[in-house]
Amino acid sequence: MEKNIFKALQPGIMERLGDCYCQDDDYKRSIQKEATLSEQLKESLSEEQSALAKEYQSAASATMGICELLAYRQGMRDMAGILYGK
Repeated sequence: MEKNIFKALQPGIMERLGDCYCQDDDYKRSIQKEATLSEQLKESLSEEQSALAKEYQSAASATMGICELLAYRQGMRDMAGILYGK
C-alpha cells in the first residue's frame, strides 16, 4: 500500500522538485558548468568515446533521479513519523 501511495504522488513530487531546482541559483550555476564541460568533452573525444560518455551520463543521471526520489520519499516517511509518533 505504501509504495502505491508514493507511486501515485510521484508525478507531483517530480514537478515540485523541478520547480525548486529552477529557482535555485546554485543549481543554475551547476547546470551551466555541466553544459560547458559537456561541450568541451564533445570537442575533445572521438565519436566512440563521446557516445560512451553520453551513455555514462545518462546512467548516472538516472541513478541520481532515483536517489532524489528515494530521499524525498524518506523525508515524507520521517515527517509522518514525527507527526504521528511512529
